Amino acid sequence: MTLTYPLLLDGATGTNLISAGMQPGERTADFVLSHPDVMKDLLRRYIEAGSQVIYTPTFGVNPEKFGNAYKDTLKRLIFLTRETAEKYGNGNVFIASDISPCGLFCEPMGKSVFSDIYAAFAGPIEVFVSENVDILSFMTMYSLSESRTALLACKELSDKPIFASVTVDSKGKTMTGSDIKTCVSLLGSLGATSAGFNCSTGPLDMVSNIKAAFSAAKAPIYCKPNAGTDVKNYLSPEDFAGAMKTLIEEGAAVIGGCCGTTPQHISALAGILPGCALKTPSGKDKSGEITVCTEKSFHVFSDAPSLSPVYDVETFIEEAFDFDPDEYDAAEVEIDDEEEAKELLGSLYMFDIPLAVTCDEKIAELLAREYCGNLMFTEKCGFGEPLEKSLSERYACVFLK
Repeated sequence: MTLTYPLLLDGATGTNLISAGMQPGERTADFVLSHPDVMKDLLRRYIEAGSQVIYTPTFGVNPEKFGNAYKDTLKRLIFLTRETAEKYGNGNVFIASDISPCGLFCEPMGKSVFSDIYAAFAGPIEVFVSENVDILSFMTMYSLSESRTALLACKELSDKPIFASVTVDSKGKTMTGSDIKTCVSLLGSLGATSAGFNCSTGPLDMVSNIKAAFSAAKAPIYCKPNAGTDVKNYLSPEDFAGAMKTLIEEGAAVIGGCCGTTPQHISALAGILPGCALKTPSGKDKSGEITVCTEKSFHVFSDAPSLSPVYDVETFIEEAFDFDPDEYDAAEVEIDDEEEAKELLGSLYMFDIPLAVTCDEKIAELLAREYCGNLMFTEKCGFGEPLEKSLSERYACVFLK
């Protein structure tokens, strides 16, 4: 499939269904399945407003919330969406999955591990793939680590385009402390077709975030804001579209609306697109630069980063609180076995330090798969080109020479 930019998405689902009678606390999927004509009418109006992509009303449908019923629920909601797209879209409307946070947490917020969270995403993704949605999209993610895991599941289970969207406050921070530059850079380097943010704020609050995102983006920027921050005085369709024009000209390329937006907002947005000048990121670092993300921060090194003295895992954990970023760019850690690798991974929530690791091939795979960031490997690892290429393509690792 070919995606052209700017790409116009649809608008809100939940707030429109509330206006149509959905009760507080009622699950969106339950309301839609008991009132399918309401959802079909909303999707029709988005298509007629100009949406090139419509979302399945599947936010929150996952094993954690729906148990064994999640697969059948997803299939019914996807069928409803496809039926509407085929009836009103004339073959020109793409269907995207609406995948939400999975409801599981790693330490210190919960007791789950990487494999639990991966499996929680993999199950629904397999359904979306088997039902042949056009785009795998997850949104309103408040954790970069969880977003990264969802992205890995998407690209390992399918070759479909992937839209990756976190939710950030007006200062560009996720709930777990990752800044927007870090999010778009890491998700883009991992292979997202489009990476960005949705919900939480309106377009008037997103200008600085879009500028920051554009400076670090590896892929077209995703932007689906609310109709404002004052739920009693949402922006009119015309004011929303006017504010979105500024965002598009600052780099937003995959655009639509979240809470409070209606088909009228999308229609107004469609109307201003012909007059917008689109900026697209290059997706590449400047010659000689090395871009490295941790879970919470974004770093650009003009050449090879300076490394600390070599730590073993225990020493690193003890001394990391005193690590001086003005003295060294990254910490070099030597890891001898799987137990040490897991100990390091389990401690990283306490630190925000770029890591350069020396280890063998088996440990490299474990670390690269679960580390939230661009993990660096030192030259002392001695990996061959095939392994380096594999780890770089799958996990966006960096190899120091």
